[in-house]
Amino acid sequence: MLSTYKQLCQEHGYFTRLVSVSLPVEYAPYMPLHDQEFLQLGQASQALHVPWEVFYGKEREDVILKALSEIYKKLDRLEQYIHERDMEYIALEDRINVSVLGHGVLGVSQQVFIVDTLYYMRLKFPHMPYKRIALMARAFDPKMLSVERMHAGDVRDWDSYIVQVELESLKK
Repeated sequence: MLSTYKQLCQEHGYFTRLVSVSLPVEYAPYMPLHDQEFLQLGQASQALHVPWEVFYGKEREDVILKALSEIYKKLDRLEQYIHERDMEYIALEDRINVSVLGHGVLGVSQQVFIVDTLYYMRLKFPHMPYKRIALMARAFDPKMLSVERMHAGDVRDWDSYIVQVELESLKK
């Protein structure tokens, strides 16, 4: 199954590792009204820098600072979860399961996309239920899209998820 997607990617100039997944994604052809929600989701999901971690390891109180840092991060995740739960999203036309993820690409099992059309999409990774990722992707095949716009923190989470799935598949 992955070989078909890999061949499609290579034919269109996308050379990346692919992993099999099953992630629900909401999508619709891009419209300018999606920009505001895209920006809101990006601001809500930005990882907050914990300013006191700069001093970590420099004083005897480093254990206390590290504990405070961890508490701060957990509170931030709770706040993100509440924000994510209460946010009203723009209704998107369709839902489908993503079957394949790669660095900068995603694919589905059915031919539902129009080639060269830009789509606005939202998805969640299973290990981050408090965070919804928004992206814009262009179809280069009726089953495959390349990511054109995604927030930097979301790109890190996307790439980390791919690595996590790869590691889990190696353990099997």
